[in-house]
Amino acid sequence: MVWGDYTENADNTHTTHLLTATPNGFIIGLHQYYYGSFMQNQWQDLLSSLSLTLETQKISPERGYIACLTELEYLKVTGPDRLTFLQGQMTCDFDTIKGTLLLGANCNLKGRASATFYAIDSNETTYLILPSGQAAHLKSLLDKYALFSDAELSLADSDSLLIGLMGDKALSLANHPEIGENQTITIPQATLGRIGNSELTLCLANTNLAQQWLKSAISSNDIDIANQQTWDQQQIALGISQVTAETRDLFIPQELNYDLINGISFNKGCYKGQEIIARLHYRGSYKQRTARFQCDTTTNPTPGSSIYSPASEQPCGHVVQSTRISNNQIELLISIKLKVLESEQLHLEQNDGPILHKLSIPYAITNRDETD
Repeated sequence: MVWGDYTENADNTHTTHLLTATPNGFIIGLHQYYYGSFMQNQWQDLLSSLSLTLETQKISPERGYIACLTELEYLKVTGPDRLTFLQGQMTCDFDTIKGTLLLGANCNLKGRASATFYAIDSNETTYLILPSGQAAHLKSLLDKYALFSDAELSLADSDSLLIGLMGDKALSLANHPEIGENQTITIPQATLGRIGNSELTLCLANTNLAQQWLKSAISSNDIDIANQQTWDQQQIALGISQVTAETRDLFIPQELNYDLINGISFNKGCYKGQEIIARLHYRGSYKQRTARFQCDTTTNPTPGSSIYSPASEQPCGHVVQSTRISNNQIELLISIKLKVLESEQLHLEQNDGPILHKLSIPYAITNRDETD
């Protein structure tokens, strides 16, 4: 368990004094966080009201956690035509969203992903959940098309926060013992969606309910409180990547494996970029896929950073996202050319940069499109 206090600074940061309980006593640490977005400010207010701070920790499989998803935000879509409107804009099938957590992308005319998201539908509203900085960008892309549809887009408000739950013990906070694969459920003050068949559940919860859950976790011996980095570690382990501000319009969705993880429907009508995406699908082979790697380094690569092999001075891939595992180690998802994935040693950011070591993900990476 972690306790702490924080001090506001003039530069819109706060300094946090951590007091961490360990079997051998307490460890005091000093951390500084920057809060920029609306959602981050909402989290700051809630965490400070509970005198609660966050630090990255290894989560025991026997314990669950509630993760404060401070680096995610959402875009709300309302109106009677919202699903029809979204169906014509995204790679996933919004005709199936009722009771289902969707993964999808919005693409440009060249078929490259401008934004990726999870989508849930609740109480006549569709929520698109994205990395920080992406909601306003996606809204700007969609607004010009929404003018011709009875659908309205708006950014996050103060009523709700995004939370991650891991494991049955954490799910018990919602008084709901089981959620099916990719299923969504709505309970009073929250909507929950299970990510595939994993132990992770994504939640959009009323701020008051989020506070109740955190208080319950604080008093529990079975549920840890985790930060965004802990959640990101498990998303990367699942091989699920997201486009950020740094990687907009860089990847075709298949280069992110979205066809392998139900992020693309090939049975729906037209949407922007579909011609390119469908052509790759029906051609049936790909030159680039996303794989998971580990790297020993103390630096944090920016999404979009180049990957090299000794055989060429030209990049053979790019970092999609990364997260720190320890002081000296990171894990990454990298979109990489298949011809070098298994055959060559790969390096981060330059030809003689830190060596990348391939790790597994829970689905097969192939150069063929095996979807129906």
